[in-house]
Amino acid sequence: MKRLLLIAFLGCMSFCMMCAQLPVGQLFLSMPDSLCPMLDMRQRVVLLEYVNQQLQDSVVNIYGGQSRVLAKTDNYICLEAAEGVTMEILADTSSFILIQTACAPVCSSIVKRYIANWLFMEELRPDHETDFMKAVVVDGRIVWSDETPLLLDDEEKKHYQTP
Repeated sequence: MKRLLLIAFLGCMSFCMMCAQLPVGQLFLSMPDSLCPMLDMRQRVVLLEYVNQQLQDSVVNIYGGQSRVLAKTDNYICLEAAEGVTMEILADTSSFILIQTACAPVCSSIVKRYIANWLFMEELRPDHETDFMKAVVVDGRIVWSDETPLLLDDEEKKHYQTP
């Protein structure tokens, strides 16, 4: 009985480790359409094949615009899904992060952590929030910037205090 439990436990741990260590390309392909409405599954497959074979970095999205990969490594992908809309996936050993950023005229980001099979865990927020916070991945870390001052005129900027 102890052997059976040990084998079952090791099997579950192996399965969990395989799920958690999916390459970012697999995460991009398995992403629910609700998180990436500009690209259907076929377009994501074609885009990833183009990038992996270094043929081209873009495809026509379902709205007729261009979606392109801006950067890709084994654990990171940055995609310009549409004009002014970027998506970044950063994977680590136990979870992955999706950053969705929309810019018009300033940028604002939503950052969420997921585990295997795109199971939502939590929304990540900066320590000090303002109305327009932009997140990007720099050297494997999330870096936040306050975009609010870009909307202010010179007089308003004098009185604006970054938290």
